[in-house]
Amino acid sequence: MKEKPKKVVFDPKKVTVEGSLAILALGDVGFDAWRKVKIAHNKFSSDEEQ
Repeated sequence: MKEKPKKVVFDPKKVTVEGSLAILALGDVGFDAWRKVKIAHNKFSSDEEQ
């Protein structure tokens, strides 16, 4: 009997600031997750500089 392939679930909490093409391949969901991480990173970086 063949085993069913495991379903891969996208976890937006694991998105990095650098991102990747795989995230873009997910479309708007991946892009929105990356954008949230990027905005949070930029805010943190700007707060650190002050």
